[in-house]
Amino acid sequence: MKSIKEIVKISTILGLFVVNIAYADEESTLRTSTSGYNADKALNQSDHYAWQLFAHLNQPATLNRCRPDRNKTLGDTGLTVWETWQSREETFLQGAEKPPTWKKGCANKGFYSFPEGNYSNFDDEAVRINKKAYRFIRDNHLYSLDVQEGLAQSGIRDIDFPLGSKTVKAGWVKIDEDDKPSYHWMEIERNGELTIYGLSALHIASKDFPTWFWATFEHIDNNTRWNYVYPESFQGWIVPSNDSAACPASNLSCNTIPAGYGLEGTKWENYRLRGTQTEIVDNRGTPTVLVNSHLEGVLDQPSMSCVTCHALAVKGSNGPAMPIPITHGVNNEGLPVGHIGALNPELFLDLNGNPIPYVGLDYVWTLRNAKRENN
Repeated sequence: MKSIKEIVKISTILGLFVVNIAYADEESTLRTSTSGYNADKALNQSDHYAWQLFAHLNQPATLNRCRPDRNKTLGDTGLTVWETWQSREETFLQGAEKPPTWKKGCANKGFYSFPEGNYSNFDDEAVRINKKAYRFIRDNHLYSLDVQEGLAQSGIRDIDFPLGSKTVKAGWVKIDEDDKPSYHWMEIERNGELTIYGLSALHIASKDFPTWFWATFEHIDNNTRWNYVYPESFQGWIVPSNDSAACPASNLSCNTIPAGYGLEGTKWENYRLRGTQTEIVDNRGTPTVLVNSHLEGVLDQPSMSCVTCHALAVKGSNGPAMPIPITHGVNNEGLPVGHIGALNPELFLDLNGNPIPYVGLDYVWTLRNAKRENN
């Protein structure tokens, strides 16, 4: 385990003693590339920015991983860019072993997470981390549960990922051979049998500003097919889609694709933007909602908020990796209810009303997968 002196050194490198870190140098050279960040577009053209990210991250990748293949076009077969990023399993190794450098990780075949059954659930959903976020985790030893707890013990309030950090969460569902043309799909052999999985959900978190940018996409079958085949995990689109990039202002839930992103005639034309999120409340103080009907298929959809849920990503000086439950109570159907809008400050207090010394994980729930060091 790292000593407190080492923890303090790490925290100084991270800038953790400063609650509101200024990004003057980075903001002065704000990049428009979707591999970086664009706070202006993320805030003011959220849905267009979401589709821009979607098209970029789903470009076919090179064989040596982690970069777009300039010889291929959107919709070609093979791994996409986000699928070549480091996986959760490659990042958080047993015994808190230091993961490989990004370059070495890209040179490896990599780990791929498939569902154990017919569809992804909370335990086997695929999580990928881009270069900026991965290097931040690796360089600052945040893959170690001991280091995270040491930061909390030292009174560090928050960590702060660099702008341009991104994570992706994907859901898969078992499909048939005839479904391949309309899906991004992968095959896996188990016990001598070949199983085809189609991408059913894609959730993107991008740090374009301090509270991150959130966008979630789903395959159209989630609302017309899988909710009947697997109603225990797919509820359908109870919360309507909201997409100003593809739809007229009079009908933001038209559920179509926007022009100009090269989606037409490809498998990607079967995916829909379900919505984006940049704030916990709108300009009238109403809590904002963003839900993916597959990834949150066993939860109460109207009470789902990505930014509010991820604000609960904290770690104490000891205890569980998720010290604050992400749900509270159930609805009339028995589905767990989430948090929306501003969080109740009492969630961060002990029974005596005193603040619990949590370190905030900067909305990055995947840090809960950190491992205990071997002593």
